Amino acid sequence: DVLDTSLTIELRKQKYEIVSRETAITNIVRNKNVVHLGCSDHVQIINEKIKNNIWLHKLITDNANSCIGIDIDKESIDYIREQLGYSNVYHGDIIMDTFSELTAKKWDYAVFGELIEHIGDPVSFLKSFREKYGEYVQKFIITVPNIYNKLQFKNMLQYKEVINSDHRFWFTPYTITKVIASAGYSPENISYSNLYRLNTTELVARKIKRLAGVKVRYPFYYFRTIIIEGRLNG
Repeated sequence: DVLDTSLTIELRKQKYEIVSRETAITNIVRNKNVVHLGCSDHVQIINEKIKNNIWLHKLITDNANSCIGIDIDKESIDYIREQLGYSNVYHGDIIMDTFSELTAKKWDYAVFGELIEHIGDPVSFLKSFREKYGEYVQKFIITVPNIYNKLQFKNMLQYKEVINSDHRFWFTPYTITKVIASAGYSPENISYSNLYRLNTTELVARKIKRLAGVKVRYPFYYFRTIIIEGRLNG
C-alpha cells in the first residue's frame, strides 16, 4: 500500500467584511513604525494608483507614525524619490545589503505586500530577513494571492490558469502559514481581502441586505488575497 501523507485542514467558517488589501494593511499599521518591503511599483502605474488612492506606500506613509520603504527596483525608487518627492524610500537588496535606516531604531511592523509569491525561495528569504533584522522588527504583515477563491475555480472549470507571469507560487491558508512558520516566524492571525467581482444575483442580494441594515460578510473563498499577521520571533 502507498503511504497516505495527506492532511485535512478544517478552515474557519467565519465570514469577513469587504475590505481592500490597502485598507486592511493601513488599518493595522496606523500610528505604528513600519518597514515596507517591496515598496515601489511599476513606474507606469504609480501615478494612476496615487490618483485612485491605492498606492500602498503612500497610504502607509500617510498613516504610520514613521515609515521607510526598500525595493530592489532602482528605476522605480529613483522615480519615487526624484519625481514624487518621497525621501523615505531606498534602493537595494534587503538581504544582501545593509540599511542603517532600518537598524537605527525599533520597528513595529515589516510589511511584505504581494512580495512572497515573487520570491524563488520564500522560506530562505524570510528566514534571512528575520536573522538579520529580527532584533529591530517586532511584527510582520504578509499578503499573498489566495488560490482558494471562486474566480480561480471558474478558471479551472474552463481549463485556464490566469496568473501574473512573474509569480512563482499560489498559496492556500495552510501553505503560506507553513512557509512563514518554517522561516521561524509566529503567525497569529489570518484574514482575507479584495472581494472578487460579484455576479448580478450576488450584487442584488448584497444590496437587499444593506438596505435591510444587515452587515454584509463573505466566506474566505470570495476573496482574492490572504493576509497573515504575527511576530518575527516566537
